[in-house]
Amino acid sequence: MIISMIILQLVILIISSATLIYLIVRKNTMECFYVENENLHLNSVPTKKIPLFDIDYVEFYCTRIRNSYRGQIRIYKKNAKVVKRFFQTSKISLIVTEKMVLDEIQKLTPILKEYSIPYTVKYD
Repeated sequence: MIISMIILQLVILIISSATLIYLIVRKNTMECFYVENENLHLNSVPTKKIPLFDIDYVEFYCTRIRNSYRGQIRIYKKNAKVVKRFFQTSKISLIVTEKMVLDEIQKLTPILKEYSIPYTVKYD
């Protein structure tokens, strides 16, 4: 019984260590989303890569939770799939303001305009 608990703890430790190493060495770790090589990268575990030519429409949502804000990006792909991710800000802060969330959205909108991808920003 004790040996099985020790083995279980070792497995959990190995998985946690591998995840931590993955998060530390990943490029653009602090960015919510970024574009590289004509792919939109959404930072999550694991990082989701979506080709820009496969994006049909993008919606951004800004919502208030308690005394802070968070955003959600919804990407409608041409094959009718929807990818949703929550984000807050790439800056380290205890309280996220609405302006911080909108600044993250503003980082991505010039690229969306360049590739003629329609987008909307909604408030809940």
